[in-house]
Amino acid sequence: MKAANKQLAEWDAELNQLHERNGDLGLKVQMLEQELKEAQRDRQTNKNSAPTVAEFPEPADLLNQLKARRKKSRADLADMEVVLEILSYAQEQD
Repeated sequence: MKAANKQLAEWDAELNQLHERNGDLGLKVQMLEQELKEAQRDRQTNKNSAPTVAEFPEPADLLNQLKARRKKSRADLADMEVVLEILSYAQEQD
């Protein structure tokens, strides 16, 4: 009988430890959920305050800037037009 009571006391102590740990994890989950909500709210605020249309340079100006920085670049005006189209598309997706 003493052995059974001792075993029950050990299980009771272990159960209390698990309850404490579970409570701590629940608190951490709540904190992380709150942090996530704040991050989402901040992201939405930033997204709403960002300009909706970016001003990109003209393709010829962009090509001239590239050539000024990278003399041996093989890009041409058509390449710059495609790059600007890609950037415009990427901006629309945000």
